[in-house]
Amino acid sequence: MRVNRWYQRLCFNIEFGESFRAVPNHPRYLALGIALTSLLSVGVGRGSEAAVQSYQVADANMAVMQLAQAETQTAARAIAQIVTQAAAKRAGVPVAQVKLEQLSPKSFENDCVFQFGTICNDIYKPIAGWEATVKVATQPTWRYHLNRSGSVVVAEPQLAQTSPGNPMPGAHIDGVIMDAARRAKVSPAAIKILSSQSKTFGNACEFNFGEICTKEYRPIAGYEVIAQVQGKPWKYHVNQAGTQVVLEPKLAAATTTMPLPLQNRVKTDAAKRSGLPTARITIVRTEQKTFGNACEFGFGEICTMDYRPIAGWVVEAKVGSQIWTYHIDRTGSQLVLDPAITATVGLPSAIRQAILQDAAAWATAAPVNLQTAKTQTWGNACAFNFGQICPANYDPIEGWQVTVKSGDLAWTYHASKDGKQVVMDRRNTLPKPVAEAIARDLQKRHGPAAKVENLRFLMVKEEPREVCFLFSGCRTEMKYLVAVANGTKQWGYEADERGQRVTPIAIADVYKERVPAVSQR
Repeated sequence: MRVNRWYQRLCFNIEFGESFRAVPNHPRYLALGIALTSLLSVGVGRGSEAAVQSYQVADANMAVMQLAQAETQTAARAIAQIVTQAAAKRAGVPVAQVKLEQLSPKSFENDCVFQFGTICNDIYKPIAGWEATVKVATQPTWRYHLNRSGSVVVAEPQLAQTSPGNPMPGAHIDGVIMDAARRAKVSPAAIKILSSQSKTFGNACEFNFGEICTKEYRPIAGYEVIAQVQGKPWKYHVNQAGTQVVLEPKLAAATTTMPLPLQNRVKTDAAKRSGLPTARITIVRTEQKTFGNACEFGFGEICTMDYRPIAGWVVEAKVGSQIWTYHIDRTGSQLVLDPAITATVGLPSAIRQAILQDAAAWATAAPVNLQTAKTQTWGNACAFNFGQICPANYDPIEGWQVTVKSGDLAWTYHASKDGKQVVMDRRNTLPKPVAEAIARDLQKRHGPAAKVENLRFLMVKEEPREVCFLFSGCRTEMKYLVAVANGTKQWGYEADERGQRVTPIAIADVYKERVPAVSQR
């Protein structure tokens, strides 16, 4: 009955042009009013009567819009009062000293965004509400998020430190001071707190200074603290209860000594793998680190972003003349050697030393690292020495094939089983005229930097190409792609099989795959 009476009043107002302010202030009635005015606009007559009714419908639509705006303004006034009262309480001042600078309706994508989360997922669960900024005396502008009714009020966490009503508890400050003093081995009186601010960390990973964190929002309320220790700033994260005091990992690593049992665990493993006595294994560097997950702990190159932390250490050990990198957890129960090192484990010490000695004598610009090693049997000495055309006699040589890297240079060694022979120059793969022509061109272009005795051919690729002559038909010739180096720098060349034409090319062109070409002569 109430709706029917309102409908009659609506028709009366539209017909006689009376004020529309008597329409009940209710969303259902507003929607019904809009629908009715739409229907009335469809059913208007022609001529002057249609024009009059058209104006009356327009007036009714405008009245509905004005009513909706009035309702929004009323809600905004209520929200303004709520946010100014909240700011006054936070600042400990009268409401009259709080100035509302901006208030606007806003739809937040999800609760994380509403709570000022810095790391949020992409789930869309909208929250209709308001965003407000207020000014209190000379303090910076404060930003607030409120839900539509104003029952939930959230202040921007980064601004919380400006509020005297929300200081960091003294017990928490003492916890930071005692931790810093213990690590730096100084008196607590020597530690100075430079700043502390309230902060809501998006999740445990962010709280623990994780470098790669998920967007999962599981907020941890707490504080970010900067302490001055021996003239240097140290950054801490402290949870709201004060039960967790976390120093930035890089600083923690520099102030913490790796326990001896863990060092011995690394030495024992390195000695077992290398065959060297533990006395020849030296720990050269340790760094305390919290690995984001098992993949990161295991030297994974492509890892998921799930945060399942493993607290531990990065350890570098000198094994003979090599540096081995380990990851070990803080209990010593998990120990992982860098896979790049693992690939050469098992290589006899005599071969390792022979290769490293030969490589270091030639490539002096950067440290030499062994990349991979595998056992190999060559049919005869010709094949062992990278020969191009070898006899078919079978006089096997057992040994190892080892890949080596030094700076931008990479090459492969052939080593005999006893380590007395190590070969890496592939000059024998090329026809002699080709190798000599390339060496002459390099000396002509680069002078002393390309002395023949310093040059080694690191890669040789053969590519057949069909060469066609105008009167004598076609035949297949070999084209060579060559990478040659002097120990610090390398060059690329393309040459024909007789060495009559040698052309410098980009080193990348030597290694990339090519499609056989047809040449016309």
